[in-house]
Amino acid sequence: MRGAAVSAVLLLSAAATGCVMPDQLAAYQKDVADLQRELATVSKSQSELQTRLAALETKGPGDDVVKRSEIADLRAQLDTAVRQTTATADKIDQTNARVDRLSQDVQSARDASRRAAPPLVPPAPGDSSAAPAPAPGAVAVPMAGSTTPAPNALYTSAYADFSKGNYALAISGFEEYAEKYPETELADNALYWIGECHFSQGSYKAAIDAFDAMLEKYPKSDKAAAANLKKALAFVQSNQLGQGIEQLRYVTANYPGSDEARIATDRLASLGKP
Repeated sequence: MRGAAVSAVLLLSAAATGCVMPDQLAAYQKDVADLQRELATVSKSQSELQTRLAALETKGPGDDVVKRSEIADLRAQLDTAVRQTTATADKIDQTNARVDRLSQDVQSARDASRRAAPPLVPPAPGDSSAAPAPAPGAVAVPMAGSTTPAPNALYTSAYADFSKGNYALAISGFEEYAEKYPETELADNALYWIGECHFSQGSYKAAIDAFDAMLEKYPKSDKAAAANLKKALAFVQSNQLGQGIEQLRYVTANYPGSDEARIATDRLASLGKP
């Protein structure tokens, strides 16, 4: 997680230079935690709005007339959510940039300290004044020019591309994230958003395949209900009504009380299959 990566860098910096005080460290950690919660909230809101809007827009000519004001209101809310997501992603990138600069300052200080330090003289036998050995398990600060993978940076970048409609870039980013970090808590979300990208492009077969891949790998994901619903809508959009109706009924039966079940119920009613 990005928060863990930031905390690790700051802890190592503090150990190397003594410049980062506990209150500064706590402030950085709080900033990261707040940004992570904010991003999760707006991401969830955006996902729900997209699902509701897609359900309204997929109603065919024979369906009940949907008020234009309702669709316009959902689109306005979605635009706001997209802007909030992008703004939060930018804040996270700015935090990362500050951490990178701090890490470089730490390395410079360490290099200067090495140059100024006198040559080491082997201690005489029995000399107890020798400097203690590093503690077991101590972690060295990375050398200048080294890079540490930042899973959340990759995920956030892909999500920003999705929010801006850059679906090909988003798919590439989410695929890279899912491949490199399959054990993280956002790996299932990455596969889900690949399906959303294909759905938004009108590539319904690819969307169905992506949702199937996500559900097969992460059947208990908190995105499972949304994936099953979007899979059903993809079937309907590609005129595979039989499979679409079956999938919509699966959603209502397996996720009772959820927003996805409510949307599936409404869609079944609009298809004349309550």
